[in-house]
Amino acid sequence: MRHSMNLARFFLFFVVTAFARGQGQPLLYTVPFKAGDEGAKIYRIPAIWWLPKKPLMAFAERRMEQRRMFGDVDIVLRRSLDHGQTWEPQQVIANLERDTCGNPCVVQDASNGRLWLAFTRSRNQDTEEDIVAAKVPGTGVWITHSDDDGTTWATPRDISATARKPNWGWYGTGPGQGLFLRGGASKPDRLLVPAYHTEDGVYRTHMLFSDDHGETWQIGADVADHTSEPQVIEMDSHTLLMNARTISGHGSTRTLIVSKDRGTTWQPAQEMAALVENNCQGCIYKCFRNGSNGQYDWIFSHPISSGRTGVHAWISDDEGKSWPSAQMLWSGPSAYTSMVRVQGGLVGMLIECGTKDVYEQIAFVKFAPEWLKARKAPAPASK
Repeated sequence: MRHSMNLARFFLFFVVTAFARGQGQPLLYTVPFKAGDEGAKIYRIPAIWWLPKKPLMAFAERRMEQRRMFGDVDIVLRRSLDHGQTWEPQQVIANLERDTCGNPCVVQDASNGRLWLAFTRSRNQDTEEDIVAAKVPGTGVWITHSDDDGTTWATPRDISATARKPNWGWYGTGPGQGLFLRGGASKPDRLLVPAYHTEDGVYRTHMLFSDDHGETWQIGADVADHTSEPQVIEMDSHTLLMNARTISGHGSTRTLIVSKDRGTTWQPAQEMAALVENNCQGCIYKCFRNGSNGQYDWIFSHPISSGRTGVHAWISDDEGKSWPSAQMLWSGPSAYTSMVRVQGGLVGMLIECGTKDVYEQIAFVKFAPEWLKARKAPAPASK
């Protein structure tokens, strides 16, 4: 009875009408993370995961002391057994003394079902600015895993010895999702975690990967200067596409890069439409097209303005050559997102959002990908 009361109290469940005028679709919103829950100052940096006949999982940073990423920060999880309508009580996945654990990035090994969660650790008092400037020790890289669909988790282990270079400062895993790349006769399966770091004050993306099912982890070459928070999808040709945040002052569009050797080397993307950069993390997802014979659409989510408002979802049916259609998912303050395909051919997304403040909550929303095609993409808004 107490858990039922807690669910009713802490998790708002309501159906609202989509903001697209004339193209209304009921959108299901629930709130797995709300500022103040469990004594947290705020919750940030969502990551989501789901597979058929498995629980829906929502990960986030629980920031206990500060709005910014330092102080006592834990990685937490809420699972849903009814496709996002209600959420189980909060689990703490990583609480390393009072240090800062952040940037959750989840990937599942399809060969054995093991779910991996990569994250980072820095000392309680160390800010990102001081870490980037090498005034304090660099950020460490940690990993944990679950073999029972997130019910229990292994004790986190430090993989910094092979997952970072000694002269790197700040480090971020993901955030969001990684990839499982199926191997073959001449190459092993690969677990891939997109990541980024700083060196001499410059932000750069790179890949963190394992070719032995998570036993050991290593890093690839630097991918692109002045980039962070990368997302990676596997194209039909088995080419990888990275969509990365472009650091402010170094461009007004997202950085798009491709790899044809499973993430070992990278080159600028060709013939792909530019996506606007609004100084925020963005999420790209390859989504199976309902009723098709193996066809996919790409979906990209990002705030419509640099002021972190109006998260939209854009859709492309030509592998990123154009993004003609989009719908608004949250009209007010909104920022980071993470998405996954869920039951019934829908897309499920976590959104940092609120009515007055962008970090009031992390909401869960789900929608039909076809609905995105019903409205022409708006022009980027100004701040």
